Amino acid sequence: MSHLNARVPRVGLILVMMLASGPILAQRLAEWTEQAGELGLGYPVPMPVDTPLPFDGFRTYDGLHARHQDLLINSDRVSGEVVGQTRYGRDIWAYRLAAPGDTTPEGLERAAIFYAGTMHAREWQSPEVVTGLMERVVDGQGDHYLTDYVADHVNIVVVPVTNIDGFLQTQANPRRNWMDSDNRFPDTWPRDGRMRRKNLRNADQDFFSTGDHLNGVDLNRNNPPFWPGPSETGISQDLTYRGPLPQSEPEIQALLNAADLGPGNRLRFFADMHSYTKVFFSVFTSNTRRNAIQTRLFSTLINHHAALPGNKRYVDAPSQPNVGIGTTSEYFGHAFQVPSMTWEIEPGEDGGAEYGGFRNNGHDGFILPESEIRRVRENLAETMLVAAYHMAGPPHIQRAEIRDAVSDALVWSARWDRPANGQREQISRMVQALSPGRDYRLWLGFSKPMRWRENGVVAPFPGQSSGSTGATIWLEIDDQFMSIESEDPVWLGQPGGAPFGYQRYRDDALSLDFRIADDSVNQALIAGLADPDSNSRLAVVTRDLTGHALDADPGSVADYVDGAWTGYDNRNPDLVDVGGTDRSLSVPLTLDDPPDPLTIRPGHSALWFNPDRSGEGWVLEILPDGQALGYWFTYDEDGNPRWLIGQGPIVGNEIQFNDLLAPVGGRFGPDFDPDEVDRVRVGSARLVLADCDSGWFEYDAYGQSQTIDLVRLSRTQGLDCPDSLPPEHAHAGQSGTWFDPAHDGEGYTVQWLDDNQVLVMWFSYDPQGNQYWMLGMGTLVDGKIILPEVLATRGARFGQAFDPEAVERFEWGAIEMDLGCQSGSADYQSVLPEFGNGSFELDRLTFLAGLECED
Repeated sequence: MSHLNARVPRVGLILVMMLASGPILAQRLAEWTEQAGELGLGYPVPMPVDTPLPFDGFRTYDGLHARHQDLLINSDRVSGEVVGQTRYGRDIWAYRLAAPGDTTPEGLERAAIFYAGTMHAREWQSPEVVTGLMERVVDGQGDHYLTDYVADHVNIVVVPVTNIDGFLQTQANPRRNWMDSDNRFPDTWPRDGRMRRKNLRNADQDFFSTGDHLNGVDLNRNNPPFWPGPSETGISQDLTYRGPLPQSEPEIQALLNAADLGPGNRLRFFADMHSYTKVFFSVFTSNTRRNAIQTRLFSTLINHHAALPGNKRYVDAPSQPNVGIGTTSEYFGHAFQVPSMTWEIEPGEDGGAEYGGFRNNGHDGFILPESEIRRVRENLAETMLVAAYHMAGPPHIQRAEIRDAVSDALVWSARWDRPANGQREQISRMVQALSPGRDYRLWLGFSKPMRWRENGVVAPFPGQSSGSTGATIWLEIDDQFMSIESEDPVWLGQPGGAPFGYQRYRDDALSLDFRIADDSVNQALIAGLADPDSNSRLAVVTRDLTGHALDADPGSVADYVDGAWTGYDNRNPDLVDVGGTDRSLSVPLTLDDPPDPLTIRPGHSALWFNPDRSGEGWVLEILPDGQALGYWFTYDEDGNPRWLIGQGPIVGNEIQFNDLLAPVGGRFGPDFDPDEVDRVRVGSARLVLADCDSGWFEYDAYGQSQTIDLVRLSRTQGLDCPDSLPPEHAHAGQSGTWFDPAHDGEGYTVQWLDDNQVLVMWFSYDPQGNQYWMLGMGTLVDGKIILPEVLATRGARFGQAFDPEAVERFEWGAIEMDLGCQSGSADYQSVLPEFGNGSFELDRLTFLAGLECED
């Protein structure tokens, strides 16, 4: 009786119950204390605090749930739903952590991983670390690194609290337990209250109803394929009672429903978060490839976590293949053939002794000091995120380009297009072949962030070896190494894309300055390329943060199917699931000494198009400040006019439109309101001009990517390429963009041509607020630009579906413009009633480089 808490309000009832029957007489209350004794911890007994925010302690269930719901409401990275109810009708929530949408930036189905929390009620660390993962995914938004990559490529499914009924009972009794009652270890195993493990099947919610406090089902013994498990799990009052049927418990059914949020056919990893012993109880099946993938992953996670503050090292303890006891991890490992484990969080076998406690009772291994939970929560959130990064898939080369080191002009580029039917197509373009003795800069872009930084300097990822930060790159001809002079590759931690920055995630790209040695060996190798069976290739060897080697052939999309990687290539067909050396890129070489590549100049201001895609094109304006402005006039997916704007820097012979914008929301004519115009970022593009009259542009927008060759369609008066010519007409300086400030969001591009005609394009909207564009050719009449026949078009489809035969050209009306150098006006008359007649007062928006304007 000395262990009874004097503050318990129902002591009299307890005494009556203890006198009522023989078996119950042995039961007694015992409390966890900070002082030495039967259940003395040696540190303060953790008490749950009713707050949603993380702190140096444990939150109540209501606090945790409030935090989950707050993240759900306020972050577009969190979605969630009720997936089931407990024995006592409490809603069990599952959440999906991911960027909005269902696909990766490349348009592929996302991978899925699943963390289940609080299967056992007494293990308070479990819901804290799962909640910590939710907080990490939300708080890390915008890092352009690990968190953003995972959110873009993985659906992380979490059930923070599975056994809600039992968890609430432990939190209502943070000190109290029943002793002398367990059927196996009655003197030493505290049961129920703070030490309740099971759900509340056949048990009420009253801690003091001692007749049923040993009832309930161990949710982690209720699963196929190894149900019913060991003999003791068949005893209903045993701590590990298996339940009457496999997956009989509503909490387990909720987990099965939660898996569908992945969805289940994309699942690549499962972990059931528990506490005690710092062990990965991993599941081995008869699938040896799956087991090997799992072993490599778990070794990575162990090493990573051990390198974090606290230096806590876990141990992987795999089961025998196809042997188990009915755990949830066994079910997911076998049913889905994914790496799966029961993840046991500290304290561990030493219990409170690990933190200076007494370890008087082994059950203090479940009770983490409040002062340790923040570290545990934050460290494990990162390690759990690393599991998602690893199982998102192996890295592959996405883009490569080589530039002339002196002019920064692009001389060769290659990229892997968006996949279709599980395959990527390599798109390559060459301005000129590479020659020995010339200085070049290689830029390589990868599919994921590849390097870790500490204090801004590339360093080994926590848990990886000191040699894990490099990359080995060489040129070869028919498997023979070429001699190259180069420094070590430089990983790029600043944005901006090629050639000086990363593309999407920090350190997803590198650069390398090099020169092909001009020696007899290289000359002989290059001369041998005259043989049509000979090939020159770029070879790349490197690994991602967690040790994944490159997918040697990015053409076949790597995926995880039936417990193994597919499309994860190695040159050696006997080596699977480990990757290898990428030799997919063929680089042109020559013994000739090519001229310096042409860089972009004012004469490139023109109209550009692809003859096989007549009906769309680019208006390009080279501006005086090293920038360029581009208008892409095209169509949407339904055949309606669409126009996009990009402005970006000029680098050598390339223009980078990192933000491709689609202005939407305006309405034609008097109903136009500039405040309604929304300039929506829809993707990116770049335009490369190989010479004065040809080039190509690449875009990634609206879920598509393409490389389209371009030729010049017009020549701007006063500008020539490679040299500028004096204008033949005094009005040539009016070429540029004009707009009405009261109609900000629409405008005209004016281009005086070398035959004294003028090309005008009007980028606007229809009366319903849809994008619309018109174009016309005109001449100067009595000082005014007269465009007697302005056309509009429709019918073609955007991107890869474009068909020039579908373009329908029809008359829109006429325009008259009166322009000076800084201001002017425009009057229009449309033959289409919905557009009518009207006028604009115009201001000058852009001037073209190389042209001066005199009123």
